[in-house]
Amino acid sequence: MEMLRAWLRQPGLVRLAFTIAVIAGAWSLASLGYFRLLPVLGAEVGYNDAPVFFASYYAAWAAVIAAVFRAPFQRMAQEVSAGHAAAVAAMVILFGGYALFLIPRLPATEWTYTQTPVEFFWANSWYFLPKSVEILFQQVLIAALVLALDALRLTLRQISLLVAALFGGFHLSLALAYPNPLYVMRYSVAAAIFGAMVPWFLLRLRGGFLISYAVHWSYYAADIAAIHFAFAAGD
Repeated sequence: MEMLRAWLRQPGLVRLAFTIAVIAGAWSLASLGYFRLLPVLGAEVGYNDAPVFFASYYAAWAAVIAAVFRAPFQRMAQEVSAGHAAAVAAMVILFGGYALFLIPRLPATEWTYTQTPVEFFWANSWYFLPKSVEILFQQVLIAALVLALDALRLTLRQISLLVAALFGGFHLSLALAYPNPLYVMRYSVAAAIFGAMVPWFLLRLRGGFLISYAVHWSYYAADIAAIHFAFAAGD
C-alpha cells in the first residue's frame, strides 16, 4: 500500500492527470464551440462555408495548448524549425495541391443510405484548410499526452496501448453530434490504430511530429477519395 501511495505521489503522474484533463477539456470545448458557431455564422457545412474563420479558430486553440505545455514542446519545436523547413514546404505544396486540384476532379457523389451523412461527405477543397489546422490542434494534444506518458518512464508498448485507448475512446464522443454508428466506429477504430503508432513516430523518429501529422492528414485525403468513389453519382 505504501508503495502504491508513493507511486501516486510522483510528479509525473500529477502531470499526466493534468495533461489528460486539459486535453479532454480543450477538445470538448473546441468541439462545442464549433457547433455553437455554425448557426451564428449561417454555415451549413462549417469548414466549407467559413474556412478562414474556422482555420483561425483551431489555430488559436492549438496556440493555447502549445503555450500550456510550452516546456515539453520546446525541444520538438526546435527540431522541426531547424532541420525540416524543406519537409514542411513539401507537405504544404503536396497537401495543398491535392485539395485544390485533385478533390474537384473526384467523381460527383450521391448519398444512398437512409442515415443522414456527416459533414465530411460534403467536403470540398476549402474544407481542407480548417481541417488541416484542426489536425494540427489534435496533433498538439496527442503529442502532449505522449510526452506526459513518456515522463513516467513507461515502455513504448505501454505508451502506445494507452494512447490508442484514449485517442480511440475519445472519438466515440462523435456519436453525440453524428447519429451514424458506422461513421463513429470507423473513425474510432482508425483513431485507436493511429494512436498506437504516434508514440513511435514522436519518440523514436527524428521529425516524428511532421510524420505523425502527414499520416493523420493522409487518412482524410484517402477517406474523401473513398467516399467519392463509393458514392459516385449515377449517370
